[in-house]
Amino acid sequence: MYICLQPCKEGFMGGCRPILGVDGCHLRGPYPGILLTAVWKDGNNNIFPVAWAVVETEDRDTWTWFLELLVKDIESVKDADAVTWVHERGEEISDDNADVTYMSDRQKGLLEAFRTVVPNADTRHIWANFKLKFPVEAYRESFWKAARASTKHHFDKHMADIKDLNPEAFVYLNSIPVIHWSRHGFSSRAKSGMLLNNCCESFNHVLKEAREKPILSLMEWIRRYMMKRCCAKREGLKQFVGLIMPSVLKMIERGQKEVSKMRLIQSDLYEFEVDHDGDTFVVNLQTKTCGCYRWTLMGIPCWHALACIAKRRLNYEDFVHPAYHVKTYAATYAPHFSPMPGEKQWEKSPLPQPLPPPYRVMPGRPSKRKRKKEAGEAKENKVKRARKQNTCGNCGQLGHNRKKCGRPAAQSVPKQPKGRPRTKTAQHTNPAQSAQQATTNQSAQQATTNLNQAAPIQNRRQSPVPRKAASTSAQPTGGRKTVASKGKQPAPAKHPSKKRKATSVNALQSSQSSQKVVFPWQKTSI
Repeated sequence: MYICLQPCKEGFMGGCRPILGVDGCHLRGPYPGILLTAVWKDGNNNIFPVAWAVVETEDRDTWTWFLELLVKDIESVKDADAVTWVHERGEEISDDNADVTYMSDRQKGLLEAFRTVVPNADTRHIWANFKLKFPVEAYRESFWKAARASTKHHFDKHMADIKDLNPEAFVYLNSIPVIHWSRHGFSSRAKSGMLLNNCCESFNHVLKEAREKPILSLMEWIRRYMMKRCCAKREGLKQFVGLIMPSVLKMIERGQKEVSKMRLIQSDLYEFEVDHDGDTFVVNLQTKTCGCYRWTLMGIPCWHALACIAKRRLNYEDFVHPAYHVKTYAATYAPHFSPMPGEKQWEKSPLPQPLPPPYRVMPGRPSKRKRKKEAGEAKENKVKRARKQNTCGNCGQLGHNRKKCGRPAAQSVPKQPKGRPRTKTAQHTNPAQSAQQATTNQSAQQATTNLNQAAPIQNRRQSPVPRKAASTSAQPTGGRKTVASKGKQPAPAKHPSKKRKATSVNALQSSQSSQKVVFPWQKTSI
Protein backbone atom coordinates (compact mmCIF):
# COMPACT_ATOMS: atom_id res chain seq x y z
CA MET A 1 0.00 0.00 0.00
CA TYR A 2 1.50 3.30 -1.16
CA ILE A 3 0.39 6.75 0.10
CA CYS A 4 1.50 10.17 -1.17
CA LEU A 5 -1.00 12.87 -0.31
CA GLN A 6 -1.38 15.87 -2.58
CA PRO A 7 -0.53 18.46 0.14
CA CYS A 8 2.67 16.55 0.91
CA LYS A 9 4.07 16.55 -2.63
CA GLU A 10 2.93 20.13 -3.28
CA GLY A 11 4.52 21.31 -0.04
CA PHE A 12 7.75 19.44 -0.76
CA MET A 13 8.19 20.80 -4.28
CA GLY A 14 6.97 24.25 -3.31
CA GLY A 15 9.03 24.96 -0.19
CA CYS A 16 11.55 22.22 0.64
CA ARG A 17 15.05 21.98 -0.75
CA PRO A 18 15.33 19.47 -3.63
CA ILE A 19 16.70 16.56 -1.62
CA LEU A 20 14.99 13.42 -0.31
CA GLY A 21 15.92 10.71 2.16
CA VAL A 22 14.50 7.19 1.84
CA ASP A 23 14.55 4.55 4.53
CA GLY A 24 12.67 1.50 5.79
CA CYS A 25 11.65 0.26 9.24
CA HIS A 26 10.01 -2.92 10.52
CA LEU A 27 6.40 -3.16 11.68
CA ARG A 28 5.63 -4.75 15.05
CA GLY A 29 2.07 -5.94 14.59
CA PRO A 30 0.79 -9.53 14.26
CA TYR A 31 1.46 -9.29 10.51
CA PRO A 32 5.04 -8.04 10.23
CA GLY A 33 6.17 -6.01 7.25
CA ILE A 34 8.36 -3.11 6.16
CA LEU A 35 7.37 0.56 6.16
CA LEU A 36 9.18 2.52 3.42
CA THR A 37 9.36 6.30 3.87
CA ALA A 38 10.58 9.32 1.91
CA VAL A 39 11.33 12.31 4.17
CA TRP A 40 13.19 15.58 4.03
CA LYS A 41 13.45 18.89 5.90
CA ASP A 42 11.78 22.25 5.50
CA GLY A 43 13.42 25.67 5.66
CA ASN A 44 13.61 25.48 9.47
CA ASN A 45 15.32 22.04 9.41
CA ASN A 46 12.17 20.21 10.56
CA ILE A 47 11.20 16.86 9.04
CA PHE A 48 8.63 16.87 6.24
CA PRO A 49 7.32 13.40 5.21
CA VAL A 50 6.49 13.12 1.52
CA ALA A 51 5.43 9.51 0.89
CA TRP A 52 5.22 6.17 2.71
CA ALA A 53 4.30 2.59 1.82
CA VAL A 54 3.95 -0.84 3.44
CA VAL A 55 5.55 -3.87 1.77
CA GLU A 56 6.06 -7.47 2.79
CA THR A 57 9.81 -7.67 2.34
CA GLU A 58 12.63 -5.33 1.49
CA ASP A 59 14.24 -6.22 -1.82
CA ARG A 60 14.87 -4.89 -5.29
CA ASP A 61 11.28 -5.31 -6.48
CA THR A 62 9.68 -3.48 -3.55
CA TRP A 63 12.14 -0.58 -3.72
CA THR A 64 11.67 -0.32 -7.49
CA TRP A 65 7.90 -0.23 -7.07
CA PHE A 66 8.14 2.45 -4.37
CA LEU A 67 10.55 4.68 -6.31
CA GLU A 68 8.51 4.44 -9.52
CA LEU A 69 5.38 5.68 -7.76
CA LEU A 70 7.31 8.39 -5.93
CA VAL A 71 8.91 9.71 -9.12
CA LYS A 72 5.51 9.85 -10.83
CA ASP A 73 4.07 11.89 -7.97
CA ILE A 74 7.00 14.30 -8.05
CA GLU A 75 6.80 14.68 -11.82
CA SER A 76 3.12 15.57 -11.52
CA VAL A 77 4.19 18.73 -9.69
CA LYS A 78 7.72 19.36 -10.91
CA ASP A 79 10.45 17.66 -12.88
CA ALA A 80 11.84 14.74 -10.87
CA ASP A 81 15.35 15.49 -12.09
CA ALA A 82 15.38 18.48 -9.73
CA VAL A 83 15.50 16.31 -6.60
CA THR A 84 18.57 14.97 -4.81
CA TRP A 85 18.45 11.49 -3.26
CA VAL A 86 20.70 10.63 -0.31
CA HIS A 87 21.26 7.19 1.22
CA GLU A 88 23.80 5.12 3.12
CA ARG A 89 26.13 2.71 1.35
CA GLY A 90 26.08 2.32 -2.38
CA GLU A 91 28.02 2.62 -5.59
CA GLU A 92 28.16 5.29 -8.23
CA ILE A 93 24.79 5.33 -9.99
CA SER A 94 24.64 8.89 -11.28
CA ASP A 95 26.40 11.38 -13.50
CA ASP A 96 27.34 15.00 -12.91
CA ASN A 97 24.46 16.38 -14.97
CA ALA A 98 21.70 15.07 -12.70
CA ASP A 99 19.45 17.46 -10.81
CA VAL A 100 18.09 14.96 -8.26
CA THR A 101 19.72 13.88 -5.00
CA TYR A 102 18.46 10.87 -3.03
CA MET A 103 19.39 9.95 0.54
CA SER A 104 18.79 6.41 1.83
CA ASP A 105 19.88 4.09 4.61
CA ARG A 106 21.72 1.19 2.95
CA GLN A 107 18.67 -0.97 2.34
CA LYS A 108 18.56 -4.26 0.46
CA GLY A 109 18.02 -3.90 -3.28
CA LEU A 110 17.99 -0.10 -3.12
CA LEU A 111 21.03 0.41 -5.35
CA GLU A 112 19.58 -1.75 -8.11
CA ALA A 113 16.29 0.13 -7.81
CA PHE A 114 18.06 3.48 -8.25
CA ARG A 115 19.81 2.19 -11.36
CA THR A 116 16.49 1.08 -12.79
CA VAL A 117 14.21 4.01 -11.90
CA VAL A 118 16.48 7.09 -11.68
CA PRO A 119 19.76 6.23 -13.42
CA ASN A 120 20.75 9.93 -13.68
CA ALA A 121 20.11 10.72 -10.04
CA ASP A 122 22.60 12.41 -7.77
CA THR A 123 23.09 10.19 -4.73
CA ARG A 124 24.75 10.55 -1.33
CA HIS A 125 25.41 7.74 1.05
CA ILE A 126 27.50 7.06 4.14
CA TRP A 127 29.83 4.15 3.97
CA ALA A 128 28.60 2.49 7.14
CA ASN A 129 30.52 -0.71 6.43
CA PHE A 130 33.79 1.22 6.78
CA LYS A 131 33.63 0.82 10.56
CA LEU A 132 32.98 -2.89 10.11
CA LYS A 133 36.11 -3.41 8.04
CA PHE A 134 38.23 -0.93 10.00
CA PRO A 135 36.82 -0.69 13.55
CA VAL A 136 39.79 1.18 15.04
CA GLU A 137 38.80 4.50 16.56
CA ALA A 138 41.62 6.37 14.83
CA TYR A 139 40.39 5.24 11.40
CA ARG A 140 36.85 6.35 12.08
CA GLU A 141 37.94 9.79 13.30
CA SER A 142 40.08 10.37 10.22
CA PHE A 143 37.29 9.12 7.98
CA TRP A 144 34.77 11.62 9.33
CA LYS A 145 37.29 14.44 9.01
CA ALA A 146 37.71 13.55 5.34
CA ALA A 147 33.93 13.29 4.89
CA ARG A 148 33.31 16.72 6.46
CA ALA A 149 36.11 18.42 4.51
CA SER A 150 34.65 21.08 2.23
CA THR A 151 37.88 21.84 0.33
CA LYS A 152 40.11 19.64 -1.78
CA HIS A 153 43.35 20.35 0.10
CA HIS A 154 41.77 19.55 3.50
CA PHE A 155 40.37 16.33 2.05
CA ASP A 156 43.79 15.30 0.70
CA LYS A 157 45.38 16.05 4.08
CA HIS A 158 42.98 13.76 5.97
CA MET A 159 43.30 11.05 3.33
CA ALA A 160 47.08 11.18 3.78
CA ASP A 161 46.57 10.64 7.51
CA ILE A 162 44.42 7.58 6.76
CA LYS A 163 47.13 6.28 4.41
CA ASP A 164 49.73 6.57 7.17
CA LEU A 165 47.50 4.69 9.59
CA ASN A 166 46.42 1.91 7.24
CA PRO A 167 47.14 1.74 3.50
CA GLU A 168 44.26 -0.72 3.00
CA ALA A 169 41.75 1.78 4.37
CA PHE A 170 43.15 4.43 2.04
CA VAL A 171 42.76 2.17 -0.99
CA TYR A 172 39.24 1.25 0.06
CA LEU A 173 38.10 4.88 0.44
CA ASN A 174 39.97 6.02 -2.66
CA SER A 175 37.97 3.55 -4.74
CA ILE A 176 34.72 5.31 -3.79
CA PRO A 177 33.76 8.43 -5.79
CA VAL A 178 33.95 11.46 -3.53
CA ILE A 179 30.67 12.84 -4.92
CA HIS A 180 28.85 10.25 -2.78
CA TRP A 181 30.46 10.67 0.63
CA SER A 182 32.59 13.86 0.96
CA ARG A 183 31.24 17.38 1.18
CA HIS A 184 33.77 18.92 -1.17
CA GLY A 185 32.37 16.69 -3.93
CA PHE A 186 28.66 17.29 -3.21
CA SER A 187 26.48 19.16 -5.64
CA SER A 188 25.36 22.63 -4.57
CA ARG A 189 21.86 22.28 -6.05
CA ALA A 190 20.37 20.75 -2.91
CA LYS A 191 21.75 23.50 -0.60
CA SER A 192 22.51 20.92 2.06
CA GLY A 193 25.72 19.46 3.42
CA MET A 194 23.95 16.71 5.33
CA LEU A 195 25.94 13.48 5.65
CA LEU A 196 23.56 11.40 7.77
CA ASN A 197 20.07 10.16 7.04
CA ASN A 198 18.76 11.33 10.40
CA CYS A 199 15.57 12.80 8.96
CA CYS A 200 14.22 9.32 8.18
CA GLU A 201 15.36 8.01 11.54
CA SER A 202 13.50 10.83 13.28
CA PHE A 203 10.30 10.03 11.39
CA ASN A 204 10.66 6.34 12.26
CA HIS A 205 10.88 7.33 15.92
CA VAL A 206 7.65 9.32 15.55
CA LEU A 207 5.96 6.20 14.14
CA LYS A 208 7.12 4.03 17.03
CA GLU A 209 3.66 4.11 18.59
CA ALA A 210 1.79 3.46 15.32
CA ARG A 211 3.94 0.61 14.02
CA GLU A 212 2.02 -1.88 16.15
CA LYS A 213 -1.32 -0.99 14.55
CA PRO A 214 -2.94 -2.76 11.57
CA ILE A 215 -2.13 -1.39 8.13
CA LEU A 216 -5.30 0.68 7.70
CA SER A 217 -5.03 2.09 11.22
CA LEU A 218 -1.35 2.87 10.58
CA MET A 219 -2.11 4.78 7.40
CA GLU A 220 -4.92 6.70 9.07
CA TRP A 221 -2.66 7.56 12.02
CA ILE A 222 0.00 9.00 9.68
CA ARG A 223 -2.59 11.04 7.75
CA ARG A 224 -3.99 12.60 10.90
CA TYR A 225 -0.47 13.23 12.18
CA MET A 226 0.38 15.15 9.01
CA MET A 227 -2.86 17.12 9.17
CA LYS A 228 -2.23 18.20 12.78
CA ARG A 229 1.43 18.95 12.10
CA CYS A 230 0.78 21.18 9.09
CA CYS A 231 -1.94 23.07 10.95
CA ALA A 232 0.40 23.65 13.92
CA LYS A 233 3.17 24.87 11.60
CA ARG A 234 0.84 27.37 9.95
CA GLU A 235 -0.18 28.73 13.35
CA GLY A 236 3.43 28.92 14.51
CA LEU A 237 4.34 30.88 11.40
CA LYS A 238 2.66 33.93 12.90
CA GLN A 239 5.37 34.17 15.56
CA PHE A 240 8.26 34.45 13.09
CA VAL A 241 9.69 37.95 12.69
CA GLY A 242 12.19 38.83 9.98
CA LEU A 243 13.21 37.46 6.62
CA ILE A 244 14.96 34.18 7.52
CA MET A 245 14.06 31.23 9.72
CA PRO A 246 15.08 31.03 13.43
CA SER A 247 17.32 27.97 12.98
CA VAL A 248 19.37 29.79 10.32
CA LEU A 249 19.47 32.91 12.48
CA LYS A 250 21.05 30.90 15.30
CA MET A 251 23.74 29.61 12.94
CA ILE A 252 24.53 33.16 11.83
CA GLU A 253 24.68 34.44 15.41
CA ARG A 254 27.06 31.63 16.30
CA GLY A 255 29.29 32.58 13.37
CA GLN A 256 29.30 36.27 14.28
CA LYS A 257 31.08 35.38 17.51
CA GLU A 258 34.03 34.08 15.47
CA VAL A 259 34.40 37.22 13.36
CA SER A 260 36.80 38.86 15.81
CA LYS A 261 39.31 36.02 15.29
CA MET A 262 39.73 36.80 11.57
CA ARG A 263 41.90 39.27 9.69
CA LEU A 264 40.46 40.90 6.58
CA ILE A 265 42.22 42.51 3.62
CA GLN A 266 39.89 44.17 1.15
CA SER A 267 40.82 43.87 -2.51
CA ASP A 268 37.75 45.37 -4.15
CA LEU A 269 34.30 46.55 -3.25
CA TYR A 270 33.09 42.94 -2.99
CA GLU A 271 36.30 40.86 -2.80
CA PHE A 272 38.28 40.12 0.36
CA GLU A 273 41.10 37.96 1.66
CA VAL A 274 40.29 36.45 5.04
CA ASP A 275 42.99 34.91 7.27
CA HIS A 276 41.61 32.30 9.66
CA ASP A 277 43.23 29.31 11.42
CA GLY A 278 46.48 29.68 9.53
CA ASP A 279 44.80 29.67 6.12
CA THR A 280 43.58 32.33 3.69
CA PHE A 281 40.20 32.26 1.93
CA VAL A 282 38.90 34.45 -0.89
CA VAL A 283 35.38 35.83 -0.41
CA ASN A 284 33.26 37.45 -3.13
CA LEU A 285 30.07 39.06 -1.86
CA GLN A 286 28.76 39.73 -5.36
CA THR A 287 28.85 36.09 -6.48
CA LYS A 288 28.15 34.81 -2.94
CA THR A 289 31.11 32.45 -2.90
CA CYS A 290 33.93 31.63 -0.48
CA GLY A 291 37.06 29.55 -0.82
CA CYS A 292 35.87 27.20 1.94
CA TYR A 293 32.89 26.13 -0.29
CA ARG A 294 30.48 26.10 2.68
CA TRP A 295 28.56 29.16 1.49
CA THR A 296 28.03 27.63 -1.95
CA LEU A 297 27.12 24.22 -0.54
CA MET A 298 24.72 25.31 2.21
CA GLY A 299 23.36 28.61 0.92
CA ILE A 300 24.13 30.25 4.30
CA PRO A 301 27.03 32.73 4.68
CA CYS A 302 30.05 31.09 6.28
CA TRP A 303 32.13 32.69 9.02
CA HIS A 304 34.49 34.29 6.50
CA ALA A 305 31.58 35.81 4.58
CA LEU A 306 30.02 37.11 7.79
CA ALA A 307 33.27 38.92 8.59
CA CYS A 308 33.20 40.62 5.18
CA ILE A 309 29.51 41.50 5.52
CA ALA A 310 30.22 43.08 8.91
CA LYS A 311 33.15 44.98 7.39
CA ARG A 312 30.88 46.50 4.75
CA ARG A 313 28.05 46.94 7.30
CA LEU A 314 25.56 45.14 5.07
CA ASN A 315 22.48 43.17 6.04
CA TYR A 316 23.34 39.48 6.32
CA GLU A 317 19.74 38.46 5.53
CA ASP A 318 20.27 39.56 1.93
CA PHE A 319 22.99 36.94 1.47
CA VAL A 320 20.95 33.91 2.63
CA HIS A 321 19.50 31.55 0.01
CA PRO A 322 15.72 31.87 -0.55
CA ALA A 323 15.26 28.25 0.60
CA TYR A 324 15.63 29.52 4.19
CA HIS A 325 13.25 32.48 3.87
CA VAL A 326 10.01 32.69 5.81
CA LYS A 327 8.02 32.96 2.58
CA THR A 328 9.45 29.66 1.35
CA TYR A 329 8.65 28.04 4.68
CA ALA A 330 5.08 29.32 4.44
CA ALA A 331 4.75 27.80 0.95
CA THR A 332 5.72 24.41 2.39
CA TYR A 333 2.71 24.26 4.71
CA ALA A 334 0.31 26.28 2.56
CA PRO A 335 -1.48 23.22 1.06
CA HIS A 336 -4.55 22.29 3.06
CA PHE A 337 -5.40 18.80 4.35
CA SER A 338 -9.12 18.13 3.98
CA PRO A 339 -10.73 16.32 6.94
CA MET A 340 -12.21 12.87 6.39
CA PRO A 341 -15.16 11.07 8.02
CA GLY A 342 -14.76 7.94 10.09
CA GLU A 343 -14.20 4.45 8.74
CA LYS A 344 -17.85 3.49 9.21
CA GLN A 345 -18.89 6.23 6.78
CA TRP A 346 -16.55 5.20 3.98
CA GLU A 347 -18.00 4.06 0.70
CA LYS A 348 -18.40 0.30 0.44
CA SER A 349 -16.59 -1.27 -2.49
CA PRO A 350 -18.37 -4.00 -4.49
CA LEU A 351 -15.07 -5.80 -4.91
CA PRO A 352 -14.21 -8.64 -2.52
CA GLN A 353 -12.45 -7.62 0.64
CA PRO A 354 -8.68 -8.15 0.41
CA LEU A 355 -7.24 -10.78 2.69
CA PRO A 356 -4.37 -10.01 5.05
CA PRO A 357 -0.94 -11.30 4.10
CA PRO A 358 -0.16 -14.83 5.26
CA TYR A 359 1.30 -15.03 8.70
CA ARG A 360 4.86 -16.25 8.75
CA VAL A 361 6.71 -17.49 11.81
CA MET A 362 9.83 -15.38 12.06
CA PRO A 363 13.11 -16.98 13.16
CA GLY A 364 14.26 -16.49 16.71
CA ARG A 365 12.61 -16.60 20.08
CA PRO A 366 9.02 -15.31 19.98
CA SER A 367 8.23 -12.23 22.00
CA LYS A 368 5.91 -12.54 24.99
CA ARG A 369 2.71 -10.68 24.20
CA LYS A 370 -0.32 -10.87 26.45
CA ARG A 371 -3.84 -10.81 25.13
CA LYS A 372 -5.47 -7.40 25.17
CA LYS A 373 -8.35 -7.39 27.64
CA GLU A 374 -11.83 -6.38 26.61
CA ALA A 375 -13.69 -3.42 28.09
CA GLY A 376 -14.98 -4.23 31.56
CA GLU A 377 -12.85 -7.34 31.97
CA ALA A 378 -11.39 -7.79 35.43
CA LYS A 379 -7.73 -7.10 35.83
CA GLU A 380 -5.31 -9.51 37.42
CA ASN A 381 -4.70 -8.93 41.11
CA LYS A 382 -1.07 -9.80 41.07
CA VAL A 383 0.68 -9.34 44.38
CA LYS A 384 3.83 -7.36 43.91
CA ARG A 385 6.95 -8.05 45.86
CA ALA A 386 7.42 -5.59 48.72
CA ARG A 387 10.57 -3.59 48.44
CA LYS A 388 12.59 -2.63 51.47
CA GLN A 389 13.19 1.08 51.75
CA ASN A 390 16.61 2.45 52.50
CA THR A 391 17.22 4.09 55.86
CA CYS A 392 19.39 7.18 55.89
CA GLY A 393 22.40 6.91 58.17
CA ASN A 394 22.44 10.67 58.69
CA CYS A 395 18.88 11.69 59.57
CA GLY A 396 17.30 8.27 60.07
CA GLN A 397 14.47 8.85 57.56
CA LEU A 398 13.30 6.31 54.97
CA GLY A 399 13.55 6.57 51.21
CA HIS A 400 17.12 7.82 50.69
CA ASN A 401 20.70 7.24 51.79
CA ARG A 402 23.44 9.28 53.42
CA LYS A 403 24.86 10.60 50.09
CA LYS A 404 21.56 12.15 48.96
CA CYS A 405 20.54 13.46 52.38
CA GLY A 406 20.35 17.21 52.78
CA ARG A 407 18.97 17.30 56.31
CA PRO A 408 20.91 17.93 59.55
CA ALA A 409 22.31 14.96 61.36
CA ALA A 410 20.01 13.38 63.93
CA GLN A 411 21.03 12.36 67.44
CA SER A 412 22.37 8.86 67.60
CA VAL A 413 20.10 6.38 69.36
CA PRO A 414 21.69 3.32 70.94
CA LYS A 415 20.77 0.20 69.09
CA GLN A 416 18.69 -2.36 70.88
CA PRO A 417 20.05 -5.88 71.04
CA LYS A 418 18.57 -8.18 68.47
CA GLY A 419 16.43 -11.11 69.44
CA ARG A 420 14.25 -11.79 72.45
CA PRO A 421 15.56 -10.40 75.77
CA ARG A 422 16.91 -13.00 78.14
CA THR A 423 15.21 -13.56 81.52
CA LYS A 424 17.28 -13.95 84.69
CA THR A 425 16.94 -17.46 86.09
CA ALA A 426 16.51 -17.87 89.83
CA GLN A 427 19.56 -19.40 91.54
CA HIS A 428 18.85 -22.33 93.84
CA THR A 429 20.72 -21.71 97.12
CA ASN A 430 20.88 -23.54 100.40
CA PRO A 431 18.74 -21.98 103.24
CA ALA A 432 21.66 -22.28 105.64
CA GLN A 433 23.96 -20.38 103.31
CA SER A 434 21.33 -17.64 102.83
CA ALA A 435 21.00 -17.11 106.59
CA GLN A 436 24.79 -16.99 107.04
CA GLN A 437 25.11 -14.41 104.22
CA ALA A 438 22.40 -12.19 105.78
CA THR A 439 24.17 -12.27 109.19
CA THR A 440 27.46 -11.24 107.54
CA ASN A 441 25.82 -8.27 105.80
CA GLN A 442 24.25 -7.04 109.05
CA SER A 443 27.55 -7.20 110.96
CA ALA A 444 29.35 -5.27 108.17
CA GLN A 445 26.70 -2.56 108.19
CA GLN A 446 26.89 -2.23 112.02
CA ALA A 447 30.69 -1.91 111.93
CA THR A 448 30.49 0.87 109.33
CA THR A 449 28.03 2.82 111.47
CA ASN A 450 30.22 2.55 114.60
CA LEU A 451 33.26 3.70 112.65
CA ASN A 452 31.46 6.80 111.40
CA GLN A 453 30.33 7.71 114.90
CA ALA A 454 33.82 7.31 116.34
CA ALA A 455 35.67 9.42 113.74
CA PRO A 456 33.36 11.61 111.67
CA ILE A 457 34.73 12.50 108.27
CA GLN A 458 34.45 16.09 107.23
CA ASN A 459 32.79 16.80 103.88
CA ARG A 460 35.17 17.78 101.07
CA ARG A 461 32.97 20.73 100.13
CA GLN A 462 33.38 22.84 103.27
CA SER A 463 31.72 26.16 103.77
CA PRO A 464 33.78 29.08 102.46
CA VAL A 465 35.93 31.00 104.88
CA PRO A 466 34.32 34.36 105.68
CA ARG A 467 36.21 37.21 104.14
CA LYS A 468 37.25 40.32 105.94
CA ALA A 469 35.12 43.33 105.24
CA ALA A 470 36.75 46.31 103.63
CA SER A 471 37.42 49.28 105.80
CA THR A 472 35.81 51.71 103.39
CA SER A 473 32.46 50.03 102.62
CA ALA A 474 30.53 46.94 103.58
CA GLN A 475 30.64 44.06 101.08
CA PRO A 476 27.45 42.24 100.11
CA THR A 477 27.13 38.55 100.87
CA GLY A 478 28.67 36.45 98.19
CA GLY A 479 30.01 39.48 96.33
CA ARG A 480 33.53 40.37 95.21
CA LYS A 481 35.79 42.34 97.50
CA THR A 482 36.52 45.85 96.29
CA VAL A 483 39.19 48.19 97.64
CA ALA A 484 38.88 51.92 97.31
CA SER A 485 41.92 53.62 95.84
CA LYS A 486 42.82 56.96 94.44
CA GLY A 487 41.56 57.68 90.95
CA LYS A 488 39.64 54.41 90.66
CA GLN A 489 35.91 54.01 90.72
CA PRO A 490 34.45 51.12 92.71
CA ALA A 491 33.22 48.10 90.69
CA PRO A 492 29.50 48.08 89.93
CA ALA A 493 27.30 45.95 92.13
CA LYS A 494 26.17 42.55 91.01
CA HIS A 495 22.70 41.89 89.67
CA PRO A 496 20.17 41.18 92.48
CA SER A 497 19.38 37.78 91.06
CA LYS A 498 23.05 36.84 91.20
CA LYS A 499 23.20 37.96 94.86
CA ARG A 500 20.29 35.76 95.78
CA LYS A 501 21.86 32.88 93.89
CA ALA A 502 25.17 33.29 95.69
CA THR A 503 23.42 33.51 99.10
CA SER A 504 21.45 30.34 98.46
CA VAL A 505 24.61 28.51 97.42
CA ASN A 506 26.41 29.57 100.63
CA ALA A 507 23.48 28.49 102.77
CA LEU A 508 23.35 25.14 101.06
CA GLN A 509 27.05 24.60 101.57
CA SER A 510 26.76 25.50 105.27
CA SER A 511 23.92 23.03 105.77
CA GLN A 512 25.87 20.29 104.01
CA SER A 513 28.96 20.89 106.12
CA SER A 514 27.02 20.28 109.33
CA GLN A 515 25.83 16.87 108.18
CA LYS A 516 27.89 13.74 108.29
CA VAL A 517 28.22 12.41 104.79
CA VAL A 518 29.88 9.12 103.90
CA PHE A 519 30.86 8.75 100.26
CA PRO A 520 31.07 5.33 98.61
CA TRP A 521 34.85 5.48 98.30
CA GLN A 522 35.14 6.12 102.07
CA LYS A 523 33.36 2.91 103.03
CA THR A 524 35.55 0.19 104.45
CA SER A 525 34.80 -3.41 103.93
CA ILE A 526 34.61 -5.57 107.01
